[in-house]
Amino acid sequence: MMKLTLSVFFLFSFSKGYSQVSLKVKQIDTLVSTINNSTLPVHKDTLRQDHPEMGLNITTYLSMTVSGKELLKFVNYVITTRTEDGIAQQMTASNTFYYDHNNLIKVEEYLIQDAIKKEANWYYADGKPLYYTLQSDKAESRAALLHTMSKSMLKQIIK
Repeated sequence: MMKLTLSVFFLFSFSKGYSQVSLKVKQIDTLVSTINNSTLPVHKDTLRQDHPEMGLNITTYLSMTVSGKELLKFVNYVITTRTEDGIAQQMTASNTFYYDHNNLIKVEEYLIQDAIKKEANWYYADGKPLYYTLQSDKAESRAALLHTMSKSMLKQIIK
């Protein structure tokens, strides 16, 4: 009887913890949707790097949505074309950072290469990774790296 009681307790504790994370993820996605549907102005810039000696052409499109002194969204969209032996290969990558009161709440990443798209989403709460969709042994370190990158961007953008 005691084993059954403990088993039920642990199962309930796990499901309660998971449902709290799930609820927070849904709240973050709702906020992200609100940011994406806002009518706030979007500031844009384009950077072009051509390295013909290496067969590389890189075009980076940056955009950000700011409200007052708060960064809401920052997008880094990169198209890389590599030409080798007359054959061009293109890769597209994007990182989109979302914020609530200048605190990172979500990063959406994707990479398209050879018609294959890979995606990952990273959720943050209280300055720490909350949940991520990448199934990899490097997922936790990637979550920390994205958070560090986010802090650096905020220092440069919001002064």
